[in-house]
Amino acid sequence: MGPIGKEPRIRIAFFSRDLPSDRPNGVSVQVHRLAVALCGRGHDVTCFSLSPAPEGAPYRTVTLAPRSPNGVYGKLQPALLFRSVNTKDFDVVHYHGDDYLCAGSRRRVRTFYGSALSEALHAGMASRAAYQGAFYLFEWTSCLRRGATAGISRATLSCLPLVKHRIACGVALDRYAPGGEKTAYPSILFLGSLCGRKRGALAVAAFNAAVRPRFPSAVLTVVGPERPVGDGIEWLGRIGEERLIEEYRKAWVLCIASSYEGFGVPAVEAMACGTPVVSVRNAGIAEIAGNGGDAILCGAGELGEALAACIGDDAMRQRLRTAGLETARAYDIQATAAAYEELYRSAFDGAADVCFPDDKGGIRQ
Repeated sequence: MGPIGKEPRIRIAFFSRDLPSDRPNGVSVQVHRLAVALCGRGHDVTCFSLSPAPEGAPYRTVTLAPRSPNGVYGKLQPALLFRSVNTKDFDVVHYHGDDYLCAGSRRRVRTFYGSALSEALHAGMASRAAYQGAFYLFEWTSCLRRGATAGISRATLSCLPLVKHRIACGVALDRYAPGGEKTAYPSILFLGSLCGRKRGALAVAAFNAAVRPRFPSAVLTVVGPERPVGDGIEWLGRIGEERLIEEYRKAWVLCIASSYEGFGVPAVEAMACGTPVVSVRNAGIAEIAGNGGDAILCGAGELGEALAACIGDDAMRQRLRTAGLETARAYDIQATAAAYEELYRSAFDGAADVCFPDDKGGIRQ
């Protein structure tokens, strides 16, 4: 590592198959947020990916190759490309997936955003379950490599017991914050696909059966790839982050119908925007809303009644809003970045050629 002064403190290589420039999904958004936060804290981040550089990103992006079509090579392509990158000029090599063909080292960090085992158990199709089951074996390969590993939740660590560090996902609380007015009519927001573990079809059915009959002016807004059908349902398709924040702020309630969430970032995002959360109970959401006062957790068959109860009770929504804002404070992306800084430092303990600033502005070796 070079001299410390005006130079970045740590030179970090990120490896992520996707970035939100063309694949805005849970992992790609977290990778982008973490890279932005680390750059803001003075570090030098380069992200190797199959995606183009996100507009305005403060980190460098190296797009390794065009994506291959689906098939065996398409599934293995990121791992093969990541293995080919020379990382000798970096202090830390941080993989956000697909590192099972890469060599382990003292400089290596791997983050697990959930586990393929849980994905397999909650897959909607047998083919997806088999595919995720195979990748669970690859996850164990990654766990056995030399270097530090982290998981985003207790549920992740329970599936991968060799992973010892738990670092939660983060939200940019300077952007995700209350603002504007709620809709004049009862409004519910849902994010995700209709099928698979997100179970948008369950949310639509709950809205049609329990909410719309009691509140005829209620609207369910769906953000996702598939168009739902029903009275009072608005479909937005895929939207950008600024529009998403606007929808969080406007909605009376965020509905989460997932059978499984590795963490549950949308719940934190909604809480940070002052919007109550009603969710089917699953491990990821339960970890965030563990005290029972900052979200309503229910069984799948109770989702409609829980949504209706929240819509119909102004005092309940205000209590959830207040408690949710407090909960969201624990998941600032700056706290996530600070936790990874400590993990990076721990990887170099005892290494004579690496220096980091100490908390008093000096240098510790």
